[in-house]
Amino acid sequence: MIAVIGQSVIDRVRLPDGSEVERLGGSPVFAAAALQFARRRGVILTKGATTELRAPLAAFGLPVAIGEATASFVSELEIFGDGDRRHEIAAFGEPFRPDEVTGWMAPHLEAVGAVVCGAQWRDDFPAATLRALAARDRTVLLDAQGPSRPPRLGAVIDEGPLDPAWVDGVTVLKCSEIEAAALFGDGDPGRSGVPVVVVTHGLHGAIVHLPDGAHEVPGVPVRGLADAIGAGDTFMTLMAVALVDGADPVAAATAAAHGTSALLRRRLEQSS
Repeated sequence: MIAVIGQSVIDRVRLPDGSEVERLGGSPVFAAAALQFARRRGVILTKGATTELRAPLAAFGLPVAIGEATASFVSELEIFGDGDRRHEIAAFGEPFRPDEVTGWMAPHLEAVGAVVCGAQWRDDFPAATLRALAARDRTVLLDAQGPSRPPRLGAVIDEGPLDPAWVDGVTVLKCSEIEAAALFGDGDPGRSGVPVVVVTHGLHGAIVHLPDGAHEVPGVPVRGLADAIGAGDTFMTLMAVALVDGADPVAAATAAAHGTSALLRRRLEQSS
């Protein structure tokens, strides 16, 4: 079974037509859609936002557990088209602590083989929390937008280099091209100490970096989609599903690329 852990984010979005909307963002909602698409069991562990804003999570038919929090992560986004956007952080939520892993999360992690950590900023999943999640041989997947974002409000600017402590216990680190450039520079991600580093390249697929070298995963382009927010969460969740099923990292990333494209194509069809 898959567990998805992430902030329920308050997304304040300006769309390409100039309209503005406040909606639920963060890994839980996009990962839940991916699990529903894959027809797989999973559990969503989250905190932040409001009961009203989190309401869409119930539509996916998955168990959802809410941790206590006195603050919410707030993103302000302006979407321009074909995935281009301006992104600012307006407020931080409360990080996921190791005592939460052994506390309110523990009953929901009993049967879990892989944990998808939808980090929003560098302090969101401290090293002790990642180590706690990796206990009992769980596969831990971490979104690199966490490690690459220092705890600073305002425009999102990815910064590195990668400190090994930020990824202690992580099995798979999923990066965008920009995040990879910030964290690794000219270095080889396959020699970072993380067993698997996946660098996604949008329409052009991904590169899976392993200790034995880099492996290309072809993309399945979906053109004309203005709002591609959540594609990274979808990819990481579908890769977790494939890994739990026994796929090797390259095959798992390939399955994730195809599944993400299918979900984005469905979003495009629903918006037209």
